[in-house]
Amino acid sequence: MDFFRKLYSLLSTGHRKKLAALSLLVVLSGFMEIGGIASIMPFMGMVVNPRVVNENHTLSLLYHHLSFSGPRPFLVFLGFVVLGVLFLSNLVSALTIWSILRFSFLTGKDLSRMMFSAYMNHPYVFFLDRNTSELIQNTLFEIGRIVNGVLIPLLTLVSRSVIALSILVLLLWVNPLLALLSGGVLGGAYLAVYLLVKKTLGTTGREISRENALRTQVAYEAFGAVKDIKILGREAEFYHRFSRPVERYSLYQAKSQMISLLPRYALETLAFGGIILIVIVLLNRGGSLEKTLPLISLYALAGYRLMPALQAIFGNLTALRFNRSAVDRITDDLAALRADPRTSRLVVPPPVTRPLPFSRSIVLERIVFHYPSREEAVLKGITLSVPANTSIGIVGATGSGKTTCLDILLGLLDPASGHLLVDGVRITPENRRAWQANIGYVPQQIMLLDDTVLNNIAFGIPGEQIDREKAVRAARLAHLHDFIMEELPDGYETAIGERGIRLSGGQRQRIGIARALYHEPSVLVLDEATSALDNITENVIMEALSTLSRQKTIIMVAHRLTTVRECDTIIVLEQGRISDQGTYASLLKRNAFFRTLALDTVEESRGTGTD
Repeated sequence: MDFFRKLYSLLSTGHRKKLAALSLLVVLSGFMEIGGIASIMPFMGMVVNPRVVNENHTLSLLYHHLSFSGPRPFLVFLGFVVLGVLFLSNLVSALTIWSILRFSFLTGKDLSRMMFSAYMNHPYVFFLDRNTSELIQNTLFEIGRIVNGVLIPLLTLVSRSVIALSILVLLLWVNPLLALLSGGVLGGAYLAVYLLVKKTLGTTGREISRENALRTQVAYEAFGAVKDIKILGREAEFYHRFSRPVERYSLYQAKSQMISLLPRYALETLAFGGIILIVIVLLNRGGSLEKTLPLISLYALAGYRLMPALQAIFGNLTALRFNRSAVDRITDDLAALRADPRTSRLVVPPPVTRPLPFSRSIVLERIVFHYPSREEAVLKGITLSVPANTSIGIVGATGSGKTTCLDILLGLLDPASGHLLVDGVRITPENRRAWQANIGYVPQQIMLLDDTVLNNIAFGIPGEQIDREKAVRAARLAHLHDFIMEELPDGYETAIGERGIRLSGGQRQRIGIARALYHEPSVLVLDEATSALDNITENVIMEALSTLSRQKTIIMVAHRLTTVRECDTIIVLEQGRISDQGTYASLLKRNAFFRTLALDTVEESRGTGTD
């Protein structure tokens, strides 16, 4: 019941209404199955003894009402009736199967969208604690297991159970003793096998989730770091890491399939052996052929229909048991998301109609911030003011809180205490998107789509809505336009490959700057945007940024002090606090820690050189 409650909780009101309509179709298929099987008895009775037409009240009434000239034409008519009823029965069964499949896959589509939306619309801090491969597995693989391993088997199980019960009711009406005997033997055998393998299936289902998570993670990490793997010669190690979970995953799949097919062959022999036994018993009791043949035909057709139904019931029961871990995984994850106060709001943020007004200053006021997994505060009472249309550099040692400070300025993280103010207006969840509409952001690693240059600059905007003039203007500001037009074969329509593999690091970074400038933001934020570049490429990008000074508010986090040398103010962070601030020259003159950072930058430049 806990399993069904969890599964039901995943369905929307629309899904539940469709499920109710589908149940009516399932019941109808059961009635049609009874009609198809029962129709064989009068037909076979007339085949053996045409005089039955006068002895059977229903057949006699139909015979005289339709004015047949003799028993033979009536027998032909009955044959077509039997075929028609069987055809309609099969048609309803096919329609039921199609409806089950359609409902299941459309529900899977909605569940996958729901999980994707639930993850994407959570705050940035949520992703700091979650593995990307796990989110991908839940959104795609586990939802796929729910569709193929839970919804379809469950609905098929109900459908086949209705058919099996309908057949047994018909057999009870014809011969109660034989019906109880055959139903008890076949049903009991399947039930006994299921009870024996139930625990194994549950354990195997949980194991397959674990192994799939491992293989997804290894594949995701390996393909993401293929350059490092090639250089270091680690192909064999990652091959072995991938092979182990893949092998175990395949074995668990084979084990599950074998268990679901296990009783079929033995019980088919048992079922048809039972039909032969029924024939022998009926004949030995002195029954004439004209009396026993219709009954034998009924049991033969019933057995022909019943065995696949019983096998489907068993197979789908094993599939449900095997895949219930997917339902547990998804419902438990959703419950945890909704229970966490940081991530409980699953509302899609509305589109921003206009940016938050900004013309004076951005202020961090007494900011304290803790990461969920750490007790010690990363930022300890920081107060910082950034005047509009100035450039600010933030420097400090690794772990000093530079990127965290930047993420709070970006509205990605909410401080434990203190406030982010823009022109005196406090930034809250209600106006956060309006504030972010002012920002152009350039990270250290630019995530590029396997798409054209134009679509990468206008990141996430549908093709028909892209303003090409704005894209060209942004590319010019990023010193990228000449390269695009002179060196790329199709200009802005050139495909750049997965993660921009056909471009250099500097070219990828300039696409990132052009992307940030496409929306004509009033604030440009760069997080270690030049740390991975050589000196010449860094100088080109800094030249591009210098053209924007005094036009935009520029905030930079940098490891190299050369990046922030021309900033109006440089903020020095040490252990989560602002230890000093001023111009490059003044800090170099009075601050020993800043001089150490400057010396490290000089040593790094000598070590890397230029290319």
